[in-house]
Amino acid sequence: MNYTNEEKETVCVYDYIDGIWDVYSCVPRHLTKLRKIAEPFWEEKDGDRVTAARWKLKGSQVRFAVEIVSKMTSEQKEASRARMKRMREKRNDIVTK
Repeated sequence: MNYTNEEKETVCVYDYIDGIWDVYSCVPRHLTKLRKIAEPFWEEKDGDRVTAARWKLKGSQVRFAVEIVSKMTSEQKEASRARMKRMREKRNDIVTK
């Protein structure tokens, strides 16, 4: 079964007593990442292609990360530009030798 973009979802349910995550996904990117962590115990296929799957994961296999967004000042941007310029010049010197 093909899912429309509005229907695609990833659902994570945590069982506090057992310390197990029950994860369902029909988002292709999430399917790929989850398959790298563990093999699913259930799959829905459309021909040979997996369109949805479910996993049982240990509590330690799921992490939440805070997105780090930094705002650079104009001085920091200029210093970064200068560093990159020196790195490119150094690389070009090595390549052209």
